[in-house]
Amino acid sequence: MKEKKGGNLICMRPDSIIEARFSLNKKQNDILDMVFATIENDNKLKYEINVIKYTKLYNIQDKSNIYGELKKAVKTFEGKGFSIINKISEKKQNRIYFAWFSSIQYFDGEGKIVVEIGQTLKELLLEVKRAVFYNIQYTLNFNCIYSKRLYYYLKLYEDTGMRIDNLDILREKLECPESYKKYANFRRFVLEPSYKEINGHSDIEFEFEEVKTKNKVTNIKFYIKSNGKAKNEIVATQIDKEVLKKEKIYINNVKSIIKNVTGEEITDKAANEFYQCATKHNKYGSDPLKLINEVAEYSKTQNIKKGFVGWFKATVPIYEKPIISHRTTNFNDYEQRSYDYDELERKLLGWDK
Repeated sequence: MKEKKGGNLICMRPDSIIEARFSLNKKQNDILDMVFATIENDNKLKYEINVIKYTKLYNIQDKSNIYGELKKAVKTFEGKGFSIINKISEKKQNRIYFAWFSSIQYFDGEGKIVVEIGQTLKELLLEVKRAVFYNIQYTLNFNCIYSKRLYYYLKLYEDTGMRIDNLDILREKLECPESYKKYANFRRFVLEPSYKEINGHSDIEFEFEEVKTKNKVTNIKFYIKSNGKAKNEIVATQIDKEVLKKEKIYINNVKSIIKNVTGEEITDKAANEFYQCATKHNKYGSDPLKLINEVAEYSKTQNIKKGFVGWFKATVPIYEKPIISHRTTNFNDYEQRSYDYDELERKLLGWDK
Protein backbone atom coordinates (compact mmCIF):
# COMPACT_ATOMS: atom_id res chain seq x y z
CA MET A 1 0.00 0.00 0.00
CA LYS A 2 1.19 3.51 -0.82
CA GLU A 3 -0.18 6.62 0.89
CA LYS A 4 0.03 9.81 -1.11
CA LYS A 5 -0.20 13.40 0.05
CA GLY A 6 -3.74 14.24 0.95
CA GLY A 7 -4.44 10.82 2.45
CA ASN A 8 -5.31 8.98 -0.76
CA LEU A 9 -4.51 5.29 -0.49
CA ILE A 10 -3.34 3.37 -3.53
CA CYS A 11 -3.67 -0.38 -3.11
CA MET A 12 -3.18 -3.43 -5.30
CA ARG A 13 -5.59 -6.21 -6.29
CA PRO A 14 -4.12 -9.16 -8.26
CA ASP A 15 -5.81 -10.43 -11.41
CA SER A 16 -6.35 -13.87 -9.87
CA ILE A 17 -8.67 -12.31 -7.27
CA ILE A 18 -10.36 -10.02 -9.78
CA GLU A 19 -11.32 -12.93 -12.02
CA ALA A 20 -12.16 -15.32 -9.15
CA ARG A 21 -15.64 -16.46 -8.17
CA PHE A 22 -16.89 -15.17 -4.81
CA SER A 23 -19.87 -13.51 -3.23
CA LEU A 24 -19.36 -10.63 -0.80
CA ASN A 25 -21.67 -7.82 0.22
CA LYS A 26 -20.59 -4.17 0.10
CA LYS A 27 -19.06 -3.90 3.57
CA GLN A 28 -17.34 -7.30 3.30
CA ASN A 29 -15.75 -6.10 0.08
CA ASP A 30 -14.75 -2.85 1.82
CA ILE A 31 -12.87 -4.93 4.40
CA LEU A 32 -11.21 -6.87 1.61
CA ASP A 33 -10.05 -3.60 0.05
CA MET A 34 -8.64 -2.52 3.42
CA VAL A 35 -6.76 -5.82 3.68
CA PHE A 36 -5.29 -5.39 0.19
CA ALA A 37 -4.24 -1.86 1.15
CA THR A 38 -2.48 -3.18 4.27
CA ILE A 39 -0.63 -6.31 3.14
CA GLU A 40 3.05 -5.77 2.40
CA ASN A 41 5.78 -7.99 0.97
CA ASP A 42 7.04 -9.00 4.41
CA ASN A 43 7.21 -12.03 6.71
CA LYS A 44 3.89 -11.37 8.43
CA LEU A 45 0.64 -13.31 8.13
CA LYS A 46 -1.29 -11.27 10.68
CA TYR A 47 -2.23 -7.64 10.00
CA GLU A 48 -3.93 -4.87 11.96
CA ILE A 49 -6.30 -2.61 10.04
CA ASN A 50 -6.80 0.91 11.36
CA VAL A 51 -10.53 1.36 10.69
CA ILE A 52 -10.46 5.02 11.75
CA LYS A 53 -8.12 5.84 8.87
CA TYR A 54 -10.54 4.37 6.33
CA THR A 55 -13.77 5.80 7.74
CA LYS A 56 -12.44 9.26 6.86
CA LEU A 57 -12.57 8.25 3.18
CA TYR A 58 -16.32 7.57 3.11
CA ASN A 59 -18.21 10.43 1.44
CA ILE A 60 -21.06 10.58 3.95
CA GLN A 61 -21.88 13.13 6.63
CA ASP A 62 -22.66 10.73 9.49
CA LYS A 63 -19.86 8.19 9.76
CA SER A 64 -20.96 6.79 13.13
CA ASN A 65 -22.72 3.78 11.62
CA ILE A 66 -19.68 2.63 9.65
CA TYR A 67 -18.05 1.00 12.68
CA GLY A 68 -21.14 -1.05 13.48
CA GLU A 69 -21.54 -2.09 9.83
CA LEU A 70 -17.91 -3.21 9.59
CA LYS A 71 -18.21 -5.11 12.87
CA LYS A 72 -21.28 -6.90 11.51
CA ALA A 73 -19.43 -7.64 8.24
CA VAL A 74 -16.52 -9.18 10.17
CA LYS A 75 -18.89 -11.68 11.78
CA THR A 76 -20.28 -12.73 8.40
CA PHE A 77 -16.88 -13.76 7.01
CA GLU A 78 -17.26 -17.16 8.68
CA GLY A 79 -17.25 -19.79 5.93
CA LYS A 80 -16.56 -17.21 3.21
CA GLY A 81 -13.99 -17.92 0.53
CA PHE A 82 -13.28 -17.98 -3.17
CA SER A 83 -11.99 -20.27 -5.89
CA ILE A 84 -9.62 -19.89 -8.80
CA ILE A 85 -8.73 -22.03 -11.80
CA ASN A 86 -5.23 -23.53 -11.65
CA LYS A 87 -4.04 -24.30 -15.17
CA ILE A 88 -1.77 -27.36 -15.05
CA SER A 89 -1.34 -27.79 -18.81
CA GLU A 90 -3.04 -26.87 -22.06
CA LYS A 91 -5.61 -29.60 -21.54
CA LYS A 92 -5.70 -30.00 -17.76
CA GLN A 93 -6.82 -27.60 -15.05
CA ASN A 94 -8.38 -27.79 -11.62
CA ARG A 95 -10.14 -25.43 -9.23
CA ILE A 96 -8.50 -24.38 -5.95
CA TYR A 97 -10.62 -23.21 -3.01
CA PHE A 98 -9.44 -20.69 -0.41
CA ALA A 99 -10.87 -19.27 2.80
CA TRP A 100 -10.39 -15.50 2.88
CA PHE A 101 -8.89 -15.47 6.37
CA SER A 102 -7.44 -17.94 8.87
CA SER A 103 -8.94 -15.62 11.48
CA ILE A 104 -10.58 -12.19 11.60
CA GLN A 105 -11.52 -10.17 14.67
CA TYR A 106 -13.09 -6.76 15.30
CA PHE A 107 -11.93 -4.94 18.44
CA ASP A 108 -14.71 -2.89 20.03
CA GLY A 109 -13.68 0.56 21.18
CA GLU A 110 -10.27 0.35 19.50
CA GLY A 111 -11.29 0.97 15.91
CA LYS A 112 -9.31 -1.89 14.48
CA ILE A 113 -9.71 -5.21 12.68
CA VAL A 114 -7.05 -7.91 12.95
CA VAL A 115 -6.87 -10.46 10.17
CA GLU A 116 -4.66 -13.49 9.69
CA ILE A 117 -4.21 -15.01 6.24
CA GLY A 118 -2.76 -18.33 5.13
CA GLN A 119 0.75 -18.59 3.71
CA THR A 120 -0.44 -19.92 0.33
CA LEU A 121 -3.00 -17.12 0.02
CA LYS A 122 -0.38 -14.47 0.80
CA GLU A 123 1.91 -15.90 -1.86
CA LEU A 124 -1.01 -15.79 -4.30
CA LEU A 125 -1.61 -12.13 -3.48
CA LEU A 126 2.02 -11.10 -3.88
CA GLU A 127 3.42 -13.38 -6.59
CA VAL A 128 1.40 -11.86 -9.41
CA LYS A 129 2.15 -11.24 -13.05
CA ARG A 130 -0.65 -8.72 -13.43
CA ALA A 131 -2.55 -6.50 -11.02
CA VAL A 132 -4.49 -3.26 -10.77
CA PHE A 133 -3.56 -0.29 -8.62
CA TYR A 134 -6.41 1.93 -7.53
CA ASN A 135 -7.43 4.61 -5.08
CA ILE A 136 -9.41 2.79 -2.40
CA GLN A 137 -11.59 5.86 -1.89
CA TYR A 138 -13.41 5.07 -5.14
CA THR A 139 -14.41 1.54 -4.21
CA LEU A 140 -15.35 2.40 -0.62
CA ASN A 141 -17.91 4.87 -1.95
CA PHE A 142 -19.57 2.68 -4.58
CA ASN A 143 -23.04 1.84 -3.27
CA CYS A 144 -23.69 -1.02 -5.67
CA ILE A 145 -21.65 -4.19 -5.08
CA TYR A 146 -21.61 -4.83 -8.82
CA SER A 147 -19.98 -1.43 -9.36
CA LYS A 148 -17.08 -2.64 -7.24
CA ARG A 149 -16.62 -5.93 -9.09
CA LEU A 150 -17.00 -4.35 -12.53
CA TYR A 151 -14.59 -1.57 -11.62
CA TYR A 152 -11.84 -4.13 -10.96
CA TYR A 153 -12.64 -6.02 -14.17
CA LEU A 154 -12.49 -2.88 -16.25
CA LYS A 155 -9.45 -1.45 -14.49
CA LEU A 156 -7.57 -4.64 -15.36
CA TYR A 157 -8.06 -3.83 -19.05
CA GLU A 158 -7.56 -0.08 -18.80
CA ASP A 159 -4.29 -0.30 -20.73
CA THR A 160 -5.88 -2.13 -23.69
CA GLY A 161 -9.10 -0.10 -23.63
CA MET A 162 -11.46 -3.03 -24.23
CA ARG A 163 -12.63 -6.37 -22.91
CA ILE A 164 -15.35 -8.79 -23.98
CA ASP A 165 -17.21 -10.97 -21.49
CA ASN A 166 -19.53 -13.86 -22.12
CA LEU A 167 -22.75 -12.85 -20.39
CA ASP A 168 -23.33 -16.20 -18.67
CA ILE A 169 -19.77 -16.34 -17.34
CA LEU A 170 -19.93 -12.72 -16.19
CA ARG A 171 -23.17 -13.35 -14.29
CA GLU A 172 -21.56 -16.41 -12.70
CA LYS A 173 -18.46 -14.49 -11.61
CA LEU A 174 -20.59 -11.74 -10.13
CA GLU A 175 -22.69 -14.32 -8.26
CA CYS A 176 -25.87 -12.78 -9.65
CA PRO A 177 -29.24 -14.15 -8.48
CA GLU A 178 -31.26 -16.45 -10.71
CA SER A 179 -33.55 -13.62 -11.79
CA TYR A 180 -30.60 -11.85 -13.47
CA LYS A 181 -30.52 -14.54 -16.14
CA LYS A 182 -33.15 -12.34 -17.72
CA TYR A 183 -30.97 -9.78 -19.51
CA ALA A 184 -33.33 -6.89 -18.79
CA ASN A 185 -32.79 -7.44 -15.05
CA PHE A 186 -29.02 -7.80 -15.47
CA ARG A 187 -28.87 -4.54 -17.37
CA ARG A 188 -31.12 -2.72 -14.89
CA PHE A 189 -29.49 -3.90 -11.66
CA VAL A 190 -25.88 -4.49 -12.72
CA LEU A 191 -24.82 -2.58 -15.82
CA GLU A 192 -26.76 0.66 -15.40
CA PRO A 193 -25.94 1.35 -11.70
CA SER A 194 -22.30 0.45 -12.36
CA TYR A 195 -22.23 2.76 -15.37
CA LYS A 196 -23.41 5.72 -13.28
CA GLU A 197 -21.13 5.10 -10.32
CA ILE A 198 -17.91 4.17 -12.13
CA ASN A 199 -18.20 6.91 -14.74
CA GLY A 200 -19.14 9.56 -12.20
CA HIS A 201 -16.97 8.66 -9.21
CA SER A 202 -13.74 6.95 -10.26
CA ASP A 203 -10.63 7.35 -12.38
CA ILE A 204 -12.02 5.44 -15.39
CA GLU A 205 -15.04 5.67 -17.70
CA PHE A 206 -16.64 2.98 -19.82
CA GLU A 207 -19.26 2.30 -22.44
CA PHE A 208 -20.78 -1.10 -23.12
CA GLU A 209 -22.08 -2.75 -26.26
CA GLU A 210 -24.50 -5.68 -26.40
CA VAL A 211 -23.30 -8.45 -28.70
CA LYS A 212 -26.16 -10.61 -29.94
CA THR A 213 -26.38 -14.13 -31.29
CA LYS A 214 -29.68 -14.90 -33.02
CA ASN A 215 -31.26 -11.80 -31.46
CA LYS A 216 -30.18 -12.82 -27.95
CA VAL A 217 -27.56 -10.88 -25.97
CA THR A 218 -24.72 -13.34 -25.37
CA ASN A 219 -21.70 -11.09 -24.77
CA ILE A 220 -20.95 -7.63 -23.42
CA LYS A 221 -18.16 -5.60 -25.01
CA PHE A 222 -16.70 -2.95 -22.72
CA TYR A 223 -14.78 0.12 -23.90
CA ILE A 224 -12.61 1.61 -21.15
CA LYS A 225 -10.63 4.83 -20.88
CA SER A 226 -8.90 6.82 -18.15
CA ASN A 227 -10.38 10.15 -17.17
CA GLY A 228 -8.91 13.33 -15.69
CA LYS A 229 -8.70 11.94 -12.16
CA ALA A 230 -6.33 9.22 -13.30
CA LYS A 231 -3.72 11.78 -14.37
CA ASN A 232 -3.16 12.83 -10.77
CA GLU A 233 -2.51 9.24 -9.69
CA ILE A 234 -0.63 7.82 -12.64
CA VAL A 235 2.81 8.62 -11.21
CA ALA A 236 2.11 6.79 -7.95
CA THR A 237 0.70 3.83 -9.89
CA GLN A 238 3.71 3.65 -12.17
CA ILE A 239 6.03 3.74 -9.17
CA ASP A 240 4.13 0.88 -7.54
CA LYS A 241 4.30 -1.17 -10.75
CA GLU A 242 8.05 -0.56 -10.98
CA VAL A 243 8.54 -1.62 -7.36
CA LEU A 244 6.54 -4.80 -7.99
CA LYS A 245 8.56 -5.53 -11.14
CA LYS A 246 11.91 -4.97 -9.39
CA GLU A 247 10.88 -7.17 -6.46
CA LYS A 248 10.01 -10.01 -8.82
CA ILE A 249 13.35 -9.63 -10.61
CA TYR A 250 15.52 -9.76 -7.49
CA ILE A 251 13.49 -12.62 -6.02
CA ASN A 252 14.09 -14.66 -9.18
CA ASN A 253 17.79 -13.74 -9.11
CA VAL A 254 18.16 -14.89 -5.50
CA LYS A 255 16.36 -18.18 -6.23
CA SER A 256 18.62 -18.73 -9.23
CA ILE A 257 21.80 -18.08 -7.22
CA ILE A 258 20.78 -20.47 -4.45
CA LYS A 259 19.76 -23.17 -6.93
CA ASN A 260 22.92 -22.89 -9.05
CA VAL A 261 25.36 -22.71 -6.15
CA THR A 262 23.81 -25.05 -3.56
CA GLY A 263 21.17 -27.03 -5.44
CA GLU A 264 18.57 -25.91 -2.88
CA GLU A 265 15.04 -24.95 -4.03
CA ILE A 266 13.64 -22.03 -2.02
CA THR A 267 10.31 -20.19 -2.08
CA ASP A 268 9.74 -16.60 -3.19
CA LYS A 269 9.16 -15.73 0.47
CA ALA A 270 12.55 -17.14 1.49
CA ALA A 271 14.27 -15.41 -1.44
CA ASN A 272 12.76 -12.09 -0.39
CA GLU A 273 13.89 -12.65 3.21
CA PHE A 274 17.45 -13.45 2.05
CA TYR A 275 17.53 -10.28 -0.03
CA GLN A 276 16.16 -8.05 2.74
CA CYS A 277 18.69 -9.47 5.21
CA ALA A 278 21.52 -8.88 2.71
CA THR A 279 20.61 -5.21 2.16
CA LYS A 280 21.04 -4.60 5.90
CA HIS A 281 24.63 -5.88 6.06
CA ASN A 282 26.95 -3.14 7.32
CA LYS A 283 29.75 -3.79 4.81
CA TYR A 284 28.20 -5.57 1.83
CA GLY A 285 24.60 -4.34 1.86
CA SER A 286 25.15 -2.19 -1.22
CA ASP A 287 25.62 -5.34 -3.31
CA PRO A 288 23.13 -7.83 -1.81
CA LEU A 289 23.23 -10.33 -4.67
CA LYS A 290 27.02 -10.62 -4.47
CA LEU A 291 26.75 -11.15 -0.72
CA ILE A 292 24.09 -13.84 -1.18
CA ASN A 293 26.31 -15.58 -3.73
CA GLU A 294 29.26 -15.56 -1.28
CA VAL A 295 27.15 -16.89 1.58
CA ALA A 296 25.77 -19.59 -0.73
CA GLU A 297 29.35 -20.63 -1.59
CA TYR A 298 30.27 -20.50 2.09
CA SER A 299 27.31 -22.73 2.98
CA LYS A 300 28.92 -25.58 1.06
CA THR A 301 31.76 -25.64 3.60
CA GLN A 302 29.31 -25.97 6.50
CA ASN A 303 27.67 -29.10 7.79
CA ILE A 304 24.03 -27.97 7.45
CA LYS A 305 21.95 -31.09 7.87
CA LYS A 306 18.61 -29.27 8.10
CA GLY A 307 17.20 -25.79 8.41
CA PHE A 308 19.01 -24.28 5.42
CA VAL A 309 16.70 -21.27 5.23
CA GLY A 310 17.08 -20.50 8.94
CA TRP A 311 20.86 -20.90 8.69
CA PHE A 312 21.04 -18.59 5.69
CA LYS A 313 18.91 -15.83 7.25
CA ALA A 314 21.01 -15.99 10.43
CA THR A 315 24.32 -15.97 8.58
CA VAL A 316 23.80 -13.22 5.99
CA PRO A 317 23.61 -10.21 8.40
CA ILE A 318 26.80 -11.25 10.29
CA TYR A 319 28.75 -12.73 7.40
CA GLU A 320 32.44 -11.92 7.11
CA LYS A 321 34.72 -13.06 4.32
CA PRO A 322 36.36 -16.31 5.47
CA ILE A 323 39.98 -16.05 6.47
CA ILE A 324 42.23 -18.10 4.22
CA SER A 325 45.12 -19.74 6.05
CA HIS A 326 48.46 -19.15 4.31
CA ARG A 327 50.11 -21.85 6.36
CA THR A 328 48.62 -24.58 4.19
CA THR A 329 48.07 -25.07 0.48
CA ASN A 330 44.40 -25.83 1.01
CA PHE A 331 42.40 -22.89 -0.42
CA ASN A 332 39.31 -24.00 1.50
CA ASP A 333 40.99 -23.98 4.89
CA TYR A 334 38.54 -21.48 6.38
CA GLU A 335 38.48 -20.28 9.93
CA GLN A 336 35.26 -21.83 11.24
CA ARG A 337 32.82 -20.33 13.71
CA SER A 338 30.30 -22.20 15.79
CA TYR A 339 26.79 -20.71 15.80
CA ASP A 340 23.47 -21.64 17.31
CA TYR A 341 21.52 -20.60 14.21
CA ASP A 342 18.09 -20.92 15.77
CA GLU A 343 19.18 -18.58 18.58
CA LEU A 344 20.76 -16.16 16.10
CA GLU A 345 17.60 -15.97 14.01
CA ARG A 346 15.46 -15.35 17.10
CA LYS A 347 17.73 -12.46 18.07
CA LEU A 348 17.68 -11.01 14.56
CA LEU A 349 13.91 -11.11 14.55
CA GLY A 350 13.83 -9.36 17.91
CA TRP A 351 12.32 -12.34 19.74
CA ASP A 352 15.18 -12.53 22.28
CA LYS A 353 16.25 -9.36 23.92
